[in-house]
Amino acid sequence: MKTILEITSQPSVGVIEMLVILVFLLAIIIGLQGIEISMELKRMKKKMAEAVDEVPGRKTTWLDLFRRQGIQMDSFVEGHNYDGIQEYDNAPPAWFNWIFFVTIGVAFCYMMYYHVLKIGDLQVAEYEKQVKEAAPILAKVQERAIFLADQPRLTDESSLVLGKSIFKTNCVTCHGQNAEGIAGPNLTDDYWLHGGHYNEIFKTIFNGVEQKGMPVWKRTLKPDDIRAVASYVYTLHGTNPPNPKAPQGDKMLYN
Repeated sequence: MKTILEITSQPSVGVIEMLVILVFLLAIIIGLQGIEISMELKRMKKKMAEAVDEVPGRKTTWLDLFRRQGIQMDSFVEGHNYDGIQEYDNAPPAWFNWIFFVTIGVAFCYMMYYHVLKIGDLQVAEYEKQVKEAAPILAKVQERAIFLADQPRLTDESSLVLGKSIFKTNCVTCHGQNAEGIAGPNLTDDYWLHGGHYNEIFKTIFNGVEQKGMPVWKRTLKPDDIRAVASYVYTLHGTNPPNPKAPQGDKMLYN
């Protein structure tokens, strides 16, 4: 979205012009609604006059537009009868009509702002702008990930505890509580689909394997967190959990 400064700096159409259009539109709505209320009052007074014997001394005011659902007199019956069910002529209350006309006004202003005067960015343009703004950030993340993938895996207890916590939060649905494999492969045997060395595990987690349902975790996890979970997954080799999934991929020789 453009800022207020950017909008007001445009010589053709600015905030003042938009306010003038909005006030003019609201004036039209108020006028139309006033005409509608006046006609409705006249119609109600006529019906009230016909029902004067039933409600002696009843006076009609604009508040009746809010109370019409509570009025049930023969003069308001439409004449329809369905299995003994009668239909009363209960028009929508004024507040409901006001909301309806206001939505029309908002839609008109939206159309003028985005489609006619083209002051604001539409969703596609806004998305492309955000992608462009995010590109440098993503480049730094990618650069950091490349650096960490080439570093030795983490072996300290605090990092492995962090990696285990991330694994338990995000990975057990597909790989199981003990990495025995469910929808995803078993991470404890000698066989790997995309490589079982630390740097290969890191890249698989970072880039994901979307065609096989593996999420792209660089979208949600920081590179340092991915390093921690990749280091933890590497330590799971040979843990022999119960009910392991059948081997998948190529056998890897561990050093």
